[in-house]
Amino acid sequence: MTYDQEIAIDVIEIVKKATKSNEINTKSSMLNTENWDSLAYMTIVSELELNYAIEVTQENIQSFDSIESILTLLESDKSK
Repeated sequence: MTYDQEIAIDVIEIVKKATKSNEINTKSSMLNTENWDSLAYMTIVSELELNYAIEVTQENIQSFDSIESILTLLESDKSK
């Protein structure tokens, strides 16, 4: 899937800040990023809520575990 470049850069920056890692790219996830722990996860969710006015629900709370899933969520939310 092709993502909006500006959104992708912003999401990567949010995750870099939350994980204190410069090694973040579109393939990064909780599984392959050492500092992407539960605290970083909640920080990412909080920042995305503020920056993109998304609503975190029971259905999407699991969608913040990788850059790709976050971008997919934001793209689908944007099309509503």
